[in-house]
Amino acid sequence: MIFLTALPLFWIMISASRGGHWGAWMPSSISAFEGTCVSIPCRFDFPDELRPAVVHGVWYFNSPYPKNYPPVVFKSRTQVVHESFQGRSRLLGDLGLRNCTLLLSNVSPELGGKYYFRGDLGGYNQYTFSEHSVLDIINTPNIVVPPEVVAGTEVEVSCMVPDNCPELRPELSWLGHEGLGEPAVLGRLREDEGTWVQVSLLHFVPTREANGHRLGCQASFPNTTLQFEGYASLDVKYAPWKPTVNGTMVAVEGETVSILCSTQSNPDPILTIFKEKQILATVIYESELQLELPAVSPEDDGEYWCVAENQYGQRATAFNLSVEFAPVLLLESHCAAARDTVQCLCVVKSNPEPSVAFELPSRNVTVNESEREFVYSERSGLVLTSILTLRGQAQAPPRVICTARNLYGAKSLELPFQGAHRLMWAKIGPVGAVVAFAILIAIVCYITQTRRKKNVTESPSFSAGDNPPVLFSSDFRISGAPEKYESKEVSTLDSH
Repeated sequence: MIFLTALPLFWIMISASRGGHWGAWMPSSISAFEGTCVSIPCRFDFPDELRPAVVHGVWYFNSPYPKNYPPVVFKSRTQVVHESFQGRSRLLGDLGLRNCTLLLSNVSPELGGKYYFRGDLGGYNQYTFSEHSVLDIINTPNIVVPPEVVAGTEVEVSCMVPDNCPELRPELSWLGHEGLGEPAVLGRLREDEGTWVQVSLLHFVPTREANGHRLGCQASFPNTTLQFEGYASLDVKYAPWKPTVNGTMVAVEGETVSILCSTQSNPDPILTIFKEKQILATVIYESELQLELPAVSPEDDGEYWCVAENQYGQRATAFNLSVEFAPVLLLESHCAAARDTVQCLCVVKSNPEPSVAFELPSRNVTVNESEREFVYSERSGLVLTSILTLRGQAQAPPRVICTARNLYGAKSLELPFQGAHRLMWAKIGPVGAVVAFAILIAIVCYITQTRRKKNVTESPSFSAGDNPPVLFSSDFRISGAPEKYESKEVSTLDSH
């Protein structure tokens, strides 16, 4: 909505020598298109007791003091004026009715300036009013755009031109408004007493695509060739678009990665790149943000976010950086026993996903993850966990070597056995443990008795060809393995 406010009118009330008042008013400023005319409204007053027979007046240009010999615009006594105003100025008002309205025709830029009026009632009763009207010669309509235009919110744009020439009336039309809205002409409106404007309004809901759009207004005067155009570029504020991410999304460990995040918004946004809530890069009031990652490592692999925000909104785009590297066998890799079962875990960090194989050198057996009846694998992120399950009454766990391989290399590790000292008790169970404990006590007693008889008989010994006594033997079997994987293993109890 356009609000027309009155221009200030400057009244001068001067005390006369005999107690009366001099006073005058005129608009402080007024404008006109070049080549047209302008009527400067003016009224004045003087003390009633003067009662002059004839009232005269003078208009001066740019100075109120006659002693400075300012150019005379109009003079009622002699009709003698400065050459710049010859044939271009006349009085519209009746000085006897205290109306000093001035008309200037065919105005040109050199006529722009200050205009002063001097009342002449004869003799010493003359007064030049210090207040004046400033004439502005223009060539373009005034397009008024709201200070803030936001996408999606209706706005009103107005075109205003002066309409102070009684001889020529302007007509307004919009340029480049197609797709925005239909204009509404308000017509001639008074800004102040004697000062008028012609107004046309345009209502529309801007989009972000309208930012920078050039909108024009044309003022033309019928039956003349006079035509004036003015333009304004729309500054449409809008939230950032969804950021666009360009760059290398797959890299090999050690390479340098460059990623560009860009968006469009008005005003330019704050751009930030995050990884796991950690700020990696940011710029303020820029439409692009470059992220450089020199010598990437597996820790750089993962999800990233590019966030763009300004006071009108926020947008974000997620992207993934994949860092490829050779397998790394993690410390969690091990074998462990529970009763008659041995489980071996091979935990590998790798990208791309590796192939995993378990080797049992003492049995000349290799099992890979494709043999699902023996090996179970599960992947979480970059970590692959493969589990080999061995079942059987094994006296001691076998050596197990895990090998992980991808296109960047291979790594092998002999898996450490956790809980080896508990394997025998896990295998024989609680009843067997009691029996074993009783046997242990009997052995201790036997050794004691033997030492007492040492001086009587010598201790027996084994010849080089004799075998140590066999305490027990067991079968070792890969859980679920076919018979071809079965093997026999004989273990002896170490008396030390």
